[in-house]
Amino acid sequence: MSPVSCIVPARMGSSRFPGKPLFKLCDKEMIVRTLERAALAECFDRIVCATDSDEIAEVVSRAGFEFLLTGEAATGSDRVAEAARALDLDLVVNLQGDEPLVEPSVLWDVARTLAENPDCWVTVACPLKPEDVPLKTVVKVLVKDGFAVDFRREIPAGEAGRWFQHQGIYAYSRKSRDEFTSLSQSKLELERSLEQMRIMGVRPIRMVQSPYESISVDVPSDANAVEALLHEQKKQGLPDGRFKEPLRSP
Repeated sequence: MSPVSCIVPARMGSSRFPGKPLFKLCDKEMIVRTLERAALAECFDRIVCATDSDEIAEVVSRAGFEFLLTGEAATGSDRVAEAARALDLDLVVNLQGDEPLVEPSVLWDVARTLAENPDCWVTVACPLKPEDVPLKTVVKVLVKDGFAVDFRREIPAGEAGRWFQHQGIYAYSRKSRDEFTSLSQSKLELERSLEQMRIMGVRPIRMVQSPYESISVDVPSDANAVEALLHEQKKQGLPDGRFKEPLRSP
């Protein structure tokens, strides 16, 4: 497989959860847990946190991970593009810093899919739970023939069976990132607050289907669900960051 790196963008200024990367989940910062999940995938040549915060950089470095300080960025993909350009990287997986329970095998699948399809964007779809259908914080993706055809935060309840949940992972080549950053933010990107809408219709977005439920931390209440799973994992005697079975069946 061609060399693939992982960049985890992290910023302190989240409007819904300020200081989110440094929020501690069972006594460990969220950004550190996310970087550790990337390391468990054992498929990346390099793992780097791209951040605008000296405080985040210090925590990341203390945990033994590499960081790169970046400027202001409109989106995570813009921040990743800046970091990848500075590091002269080609194939990169963008793992958002609020995915502290991402399944390592899914990251491996994303890296492999990117290496095999470098002309595509790659991202992840997982099961959409009925209780998450009305939540705007849960992004939904419509998939056809293995490619994304739409992303929305709100969908009609009667159409929920056709949609999946979108997971916060992107992967792209240098060429695709340069193309993305050369484009102005689109009307749909701004209206839906979804960065992938900038590239929709410009470059194919190939989907990796995951049987694992996405448990990202968008707002403070999401952290409770993550901590509950971490406590359950500890009770089962599992190593930190590993689960025996998918959190949710396909």
